[in-house]
Amino acid sequence: MTSLTKKELLAQSLARHHVPQRASRLQVVSDLCGLQAQFATGPREALRIRARDYAEDGWDRGLVKIWSHRGTIHVVPASELGLHLSARGNTGSLTEAWHGWGIPLNEVERWADVIRERAAAGMGEREELKRACVAAGMAPELVPRIFNGWGGLLKEMCDRGMLVYEAGTSKRFTLPPEEPVWMPRDEARAMFVRRYFEHFGPATIADCAAFLGYPSSEVAGLVRRAGLSLRRVTCDGIELFYLGDLDPEARMPGCVYLAGFDQLVLGYRNRSRFARTEDLPHITNRAGIVFPIVLYRGRACARWKLVGKRLSITEFRPLSQTARDAIAARGRRLFAGRRIVVGFQTEADLPAPKPFNLETLPSALRGSSEG
Repeated sequence: MTSLTKKELLAQSLARHHVPQRASRLQVVSDLCGLQAQFATGPREALRIRARDYAEDGWDRGLVKIWSHRGTIHVVPASELGLHLSARGNTGSLTEAWHGWGIPLNEVERWADVIRERAAAGMGEREELKRACVAAGMAPELVPRIFNGWGGLLKEMCDRGMLVYEAGTSKRFTLPPEEPVWMPRDEARAMFVRRYFEHFGPATIADCAAFLGYPSSEVAGLVRRAGLSLRRVTCDGIELFYLGDLDPEARMPGCVYLAGFDQLVLGYRNRSRFARTEDLPHITNRAGIVFPIVLYRGRACARWKLVGKRLSITEFRPLSQTARDAIAARGRRLFAGRRIVVGFQTEADLPAPKPFNLETLPSALRGSSEG
């Protein structure tokens, strides 16, 4: 059994995530088990960083957006729609697996047909679909149930491969470009466990479980039943597992940009391979937002944000001029052609958060918060 330093471990992780050596868009998305799309721009930036065939126009070709691992929104290859849905156990018709939302069963398929018909005609925005259903005679009491903000009928249809989100930033529904190919749930989950240890390893069983949203005992069971011959390595005394071969030529890039909700950040419960413990609150806040970050010499050191042509770098702590120059140069290469202006700031330079407006709360909650 060999051992790795944290920098060597991160170098292996970055290599397997296609950061130093880029791959095709579809290979990146497939290898990384999809790209989380909590920020609509996250998958685009993740591909800008990793894909050799990235283009501002067309980066989302062949991709769709659905609810996948951990019940969160992901961009996935259209050809793997069935794999992602099967891993969540989303089999059966709407009426066979219906969870409610207060919609009578005899209304479900009727309005699903109307929504699919309108989406096929290019009427894909939520409000467009809502207006179309009202015009088709939907009862007023059904509208907030079918178009429930937490999912409603639209989510149930997506979970069964009847609808998908377009993969870009327009928040439009459409029909899947191809019918999903279904498989047994455990078979699909075993494929993701294999893929995880091929492209996220070396990692622990607990890391895999946290990323995929499966219990650790289930991950261990899938490894056994699938006959995965996991290899072992240690880092700081922790045993880690992986599939395939480690890259003997893997080297730590001087500077790396990562997208918001980046799969490399989400991929490990223990983030010590790229971040100091005291810096974790700068990377993920209490609301669960995972910010776009910059790694310099193997450590997370700043957040980044691009607004128009201004690239703002918020330092976790004051950086040396050498570090600033490297980060600025990497940002200009990453956004080549945009003629960006790079600016550095610290947390203290950010505007103070706006006071919370109690008037926006329901009256019952306002009462409990006052005096």
